Amino acid sequence: MKLKKFKNRQEALEKLLSIIDINAIDDMLVISISENGNFYAREIAMRGGLLEGDFLFIEEIKSPENKETSLAAISETKDYILIDELINAFEITDDYVFSEAERVYEEKILQNIYKFRGGESIISLQNRNVLLVDEGANTGLTLLCAIKSCISKNAASINVALPVIAKETAKIIEKLVDNTYFVYEIEDFVDTDFYFKEK
Repeated sequence: MKLKKFKNRQEALEKLLSIIDINAIDDMLVISISENGNFYAREIAMRGGLLEGDFLFIEEIKSPENKETSLAAISETKDYILIDELINAFEITDDYVFSEAERVYEEKILQNIYKFRGGESIISLQNRNVLLVDEGANTGLTLLCAIKSCISKNAASINVALPVIAKETAKIIEKLVDNTYFVYEIEDFVDTDFYFKEK
């Protein structure tokens, strides 16, 4: 089977746009959930003639044992997702996870809110059709946290667009949201950068 790779971000964007129904998203609020997602979110919004968009700040909480391993994620709306299997396997206390979540929120998320929005909270999601955009998803931790934030902020519908996603993660996400736009669903996902010949 041929390995699925994009030449670059521009090709990934064009392929993503080709599967998105632009007419269906003309009343959507486009929300980027990572720095890499900004490129796609901006272009999708512009092609769809949308004027409104924003960035939902999300940070992952790492294991004290291994800084490469994420145990949880917290969003600027203070919604969080925990990976209980890892937390239990590493015998990490709830105290550690929640104090680390608070630290990450104050040191990283609040800093970004002030830096990029002058301290303003995210645009209202209440009764809005939201399109969450990122470049890729492996475990889906950030994406799940973003979906939870949209639910807690009473979004009317939640839609997700990514060029590349792990197949198992795609199955989970499809059950939780209204529409998904995935160019490639990968069986044995490596990491997002792996699927781009050049970045």
